[in-house]
Amino acid sequence: MISTSGAGTRILVGAVLAGLVVAGCGGATASPSAAARTAGPVAQVSSSAHSSATAFATAPVAPSDSGPLASPSADATQDVSAGLPHSDAALEKTLPGSINDTPLSKVSMPLSTYMASEQCTSDNPCADKALYTPWAVGFGKTPDDVTFAAATDFTKTQSILVQAFELTGVDGAKLGSAFADQARKAGWAVSQKTVADKTVEELVDPARKNLDLLSIGYLYTSGNAMYIVSTADTLILVECLLKLP
Repeated sequence: MISTSGAGTRILVGAVLAGLVVAGCGGATASPSAAARTAGPVAQVSSSAHSSATAFATAPVAPSDSGPLASPSADATQDVSAGLPHSDAALEKTLPGSINDTPLSKVSMPLSTYMASEQCTSDNPCADKALYTPWAVGFGKTPDDVTFAAATDFTKTQSILVQAFELTGVDGAKLGSAFADQARKAGWAVSQKTVADKTVEELVDPARKNLDLLSIGYLYTSGNAMYIVSTADTLILVECLLKLP
């Protein structure tokens, strides 16, 4: 999916890319062993960023115990993203800086760069990768024109991967509707839900689900951006949605 950063910085999609199963929110609860097998988004945009970007792309997303929700204004200020690619600081800024007081690392790059960096294997299929090109082409564009950003917790203290997509001249609602339609055409289960008083589309990646991997992502749109949130913790999902624009 968008393997969630742990794998999908796809729901998943990474997205997303990364997919995840969110406990108690319409999906099966993923086991720690399954979550540990996920690998995440992002990779290098330059040779100097290769090591750090690769680490981001393979950082697993592991379930964590639920904890009190952090205040939306309590984002950490320390720089935990040094050395990672940052092609769009403005889009990164819309992503949560912390979850449960744990700082998140952020990256941004052209979607095409992210797609080229994905490490797809039989244990970590990149089904979402097939969605991006036809989705962009539907707007008369290519993945080169789409900006991709992601935030995740390298320490694995929190189970979270947040992905953002932006295409100049197209508002987030249109991006989200078109992506959901593309997912349906590819055989993904898509259903609308309300979480934290926000309307989201639950996307289920069948390829990852068949492998008992985290496979559910939550698509949310705001302004000119489309977001996909992947986590194995319902409270974290709520906190993340409250912190998004």
